[in-house]
Amino acid sequence: MNLDTKWLEDFVALCEVRNFSRAAEIRHITQPAFGRHIKSLEEAVGMQLVDRSTTPVSLTDAGKQFHSLARTLISQLDQGVAQIHSHQRPVFTPLRIATPHSLASPTLMNLMDIASKELTLEYSVDVLRLDYAIESLAEGRCDFLLAFDSLALHQPPFQNLCIGTGHFYLVSATEPSGTPIFTPSASSETPLLRYSPESYTARLIETTLGQPASFPSHPVFESSMCQLHKEMALRGKGVAWLPDCLIQEELAQNTLCLIRPDEWRIPYKIRLYRNQARLPDLAETFWRFLVQQTAQGWQLIREQ
Repeated sequence: MNLDTKWLEDFVALCEVRNFSRAAEIRHITQPAFGRHIKSLEEAVGMQLVDRSTTPVSLTDAGKQFHSLARTLISQLDQGVAQIHSHQRPVFTPLRIATPHSLASPTLMNLMDIASKELTLEYSVDVLRLDYAIESLAEGRCDFLLAFDSLALHQPPFQNLCIGTGHFYLVSATEPSGTPIFTPSASSETPLLRYSPESYTARLIETTLGQPASFPSHPVFESSMCQLHKEMALRGKGVAWLPDCLIQEELAQNTLCLIRPDEWRIPYKIRLYRNQARLPDLAETFWRFLVQQTAQGWQLIREQ
């Protein structure tokens, strides 16, 4: 059976809204006709792409992989049509990157600045909680995920490239004299800015230390976002675990200081993840550029 390109657009619409009726409205066709299009697409592909037994509907594993391919094919078709009509403004088909808040700025921005010196890049960024960002990559809603180590993505159909290493450090705001406001000790409890139990950082700390802190402490704040922990630490609310890539400027200005860095530090790696399926040309060019750079020893962040 031949594959109709309109079916691809129908499928992508369904992936976005997860509802046959709503997707049919978006595509301006009746729901029965829309349902036949999705069924015909599945027959052409030879795989079930949509699990209709769930509410909202969900993608099968094959559907998640095919979503990425469908978006790539649609993008390439749009670009080809734009080139034919070269007098018109080119279609905006950016590189799509998802990342958690902790790596959005400055880490991702630094990465794109470096790549932009060699490549002509148009890109969009979705800043998401890590589990949502992983889901976005798995379902083809982004080309790349910039994140800390995620074992769930260290197997097919994903690939990854390590582009940086560093440490989470325990930090405190400083007094005008430059000394830390808080110095944890065994004799008293230190106010602790704690990560939400479901967050990546909380799991990393627990895996490494077995507990949020190895000194007497009491939680005064909880969030999953490193950026909020940094802001609260700067306000002198307590000590916090923060990645060095997020606090380089504050350390240089001595508004934050490391507490016993030789003892209280947790290593991390930053990786760029992608699906094995072919990506749009711009995304493939970006990936090849970074593969070449890392092969020559380049890293965006180096362990201190």
